[in-house]
Amino acid sequence: MARKVFGDSLKNAMAQTAQREDEASLPRTSPTVARAQASVLEEDKNATRLLDPGLIRMSAVMDRIDPSDGLDELVESIREHGQKVPVLVRRLADGGFEIVYGRRRLLACRELGKKVRATVMEMTDEEALIAQGVENNARQDPSFIERALFVAGIIRELGKTEAARKNAQTVAYRALQIDESLVSRMNRIATGIPNELIRAIGPAHGVGRRNWEKLFRLCEKDPAKAARIKDRIPRDAPAPARLEAAIALLTPAKPTRPEPKVDDRVRMVRKGNKITLDVHPDLMPRMEDAIRDLIAELLDRGPDGMSEG
Repeated sequence: MARKVFGDSLKNAMAQTAQREDEASLPRTSPTVARAQASVLEEDKNATRLLDPGLIRMSAVMDRIDPSDGLDELVESIREHGQKVPVLVRRLADGGFEIVYGRRRLLACRELGKKVRATVMEMTDEEALIAQGVENNARQDPSFIERALFVAGIIRELGKTEAARKNAQTVAYRALQIDESLVSRMNRIATGIPNELIRAIGPAHGVGRRNWEKLFRLCEKDPAKAARIKDRIPRDAPAPARLEAAIALLTPAKPTRPEPKVDDRVRMVRKGNKITLDVHPDLMPRMEDAIRDLIAELLDRGPDGMSEG
């Protein structure tokens, strides 16, 4: 029985993106989209085959920060039970193959020195990236920054000219099934944080956009410092804690108020919202005038300490 190469999630993705096209009054079907829909909706008409892993190259756009992270368990599973689910590859013009999805299974077979079971399809760059994004989102739980890096990779590879950039953004939001406005934001975050710093932090599963955007803003303010702090990230801490450490390292220290000079002639005690002053009699007239002037100045200011008007 032929196995469906793509699951319902990818079919639904194509259906949803087609509906978005109609709502946005975009051309109903371009040749690229038509080919993509035909590729991802059809059932595999050919049996899977065993390929030498050395003939399969990784794609230029990665969907994990480190595909080999935690690979030992998968290696042992394939060693004991064999490879149950084939990877998907596309045929290249030079006769080689490129992985579309199933990178970890490919890496596990490479480590075991055995051939990898694969389904081979003819796919364009756009079709392969859409399939990679939708399938991996269904199979795994990529973190926000991994998704952002995937978006940035698509735009980098497909949007090398101004004319091609719009198409690259379209491919990105179809691949990840996200709002088109989020594509630009994710791309800015992924490209605005030094790649070495992102890798030092790791995927940080469970951490959403806000913390990564906060780090991006800090990197934007001081890119030179952002490029230097990767070696100060605690390697033994969980990735979310590493992200917090990076934010702390880049956050400017709050200016401290100078300590008042010690003078026995004036003592101030604060308790709750009350301030008690113990003033030497010689200073009392000047102190009283100074306090009145200060109170008048504070009352002239707005609630945020800024002058009104």
